[in-house]
Amino acid sequence: MELDKICQNCSSFFQDSKDLETDLGVCLNDDVFEPFLDEIMENADFSNCYEIYLKKRFDGGREPCDQYEEPEFIEIPDGQDINAYLHIEHMKHQNVDEIIKYLYDADNKIVNNAISVISKYVYIGNESAYKGLIKFYMGLGPAESLEDVYSRMKIVDILSSKESEKNTIDAYVNELARTPSNNTTRQLYTEILKRLSRCPHEMVQEPLLELFSKRKYSYKIKNRIMEVARASETDEYWYK
Repeated sequence: MELDKICQNCSSFFQDSKDLETDLGVCLNDDVFEPFLDEIMENADFSNCYEIYLKKRFDGGREPCDQYEEPEFIEIPDGQDINAYLHIEHMKHQNVDEIIKYLYDADNKIVNNAISVISKYVYIGNESAYKGLIKFYMGLGPAESLEDVYSRMKIVDILSSKESEKNTIDAYVNELARTPSNNTTRQLYTEILKRLSRCPHEMVQEPLLELFSKRKYSYKIKNRIMEVARASETDEYWYK
């Protein structure tokens, strides 16, 4: 549907709830509203800067400026509750910096809680949550304790929702490169190799073979890695 090209139909034109029965509103591209944008969008009103709103409001029926953009209309899937859909869409784009910050806390309990919370955003498709979790996971040292193993297996499970992503595969392979295989880390190795076996073969083969130049593995682990890589034509790596 094509809208009349007026300010009121621009995606930057907003009205306070008290003005919804009028054509009065303001343009959020106005720099004066920048410090209040988060509250305006969250509360859907201008209660935190109402005097400025009153001073800046104008009739939305006027001709727009060159920053005019029509709003993007959202199609609600058939049978889905509109409130649930809008909540999911909000979570997809929500700023998760405060949650990510807690991934780096010194208290492991807080870290594990943050991992649980960030998982909801990763599963729902929040790209910032995914990138933040990847960055945190890639920055860890080798797993040394069972607590490390369980925490990382939880992260691996979360990342499994993005197994076609190169960053996920890199993170899996990085764990095999930094963490030695032993009785403590056996579960972690098993889980990662299982996940890698489900990833696109053309994306995992080369990174897995490169592992043999980075770390020495037991015959058994080499065999398991080679099995996942399915790269019999590159036997020269096997004997290095």
